[in-house]
Amino acid sequence: MVRIALAPCSPFSVTKQLMIESAQLAEKLDVRLHTHFAENSEDDDYSLATFGCRPTDYLEEVGWCTDRAWVAHCVMPNEDEVQRLGKAHIGVAHCPSSNMILASGISPVVSLRAAGVHVGLGVDGSSSADSASMWLEARQAMLLAKLRDGAAAGTARMSLEIATRGGAGCLGRIGEIGEISVGAVGDLAVWSLTGPSFAGAIADPIEAWLRCGPTGAKHTIVRGRSIVNNGLLVSTKVDAMLAQHRVLAQRMQRLVN
Repeated sequence: MVRIALAPCSPFSVTKQLMIESAQLAEKLDVRLHTHFAENSEDDDYSLATFGCRPTDYLEEVGWCTDRAWVAHCVMPNEDEVQRLGKAHIGVAHCPSSNMILASGISPVVSLRAAGVHVGLGVDGSSSADSASMWLEARQAMLLAKLRDGAAAGTARMSLEIATRGGAGCLGRIGEIGEISVGAVGDLAVWSLTGPSFAGAIADPIEAWLRCGPTGAKHTIVRGRSIVNNGLLVSTKVDAMLAQHRVLAQRMQRLVN
């Protein structure tokens, strides 16, 4: 299950040489590449001022515009750049909640998918994604696609595919994860569609799942191992881990303040 990727934080926080050598090393070791990319208009301005080109041009120049790479955000590509990213079959981790919290903009996920980009879901970091709920990100992705490209553009099925097979595409693991099929990893999430929130939601269970929440998974199985059972984490270490997390979080916040 564990895979290695080379992941400089962003093209704008490391040297150009490091980006180039990361791409070369990834090719040599046959591992994947990940970075934050075209997150907001400030990234565009910085790239033009520092590198003399737009972020997509820079990504191509350093050898990262490849199906080996997936990038976080990808909010600001223009129409030509969308096509170039699609031709490269690059992956994009769409982070809708973070993009809204930071007022970065709305990623053109409908156009990216149509161009051939593997679009998956991400939650960015804990400082800009609240509960890191993948269900919430899937819902936000659906709603933002509607807002950007029209009511018919963003559907629950689109978001479900982004959350499953799209993520597998980002990680280079199509057919292995993100689907229920013979030979795939035994990952399952089971959702209950009962109770008042789902009353009358009969015609389309996929739309009901994403439009009638918020909701959490009833059961979650990862590689055949139960993680959530009847809505509760199976691990006996949760309370101890939360207590340790609180101590560390308080320490970090004292340093900031």
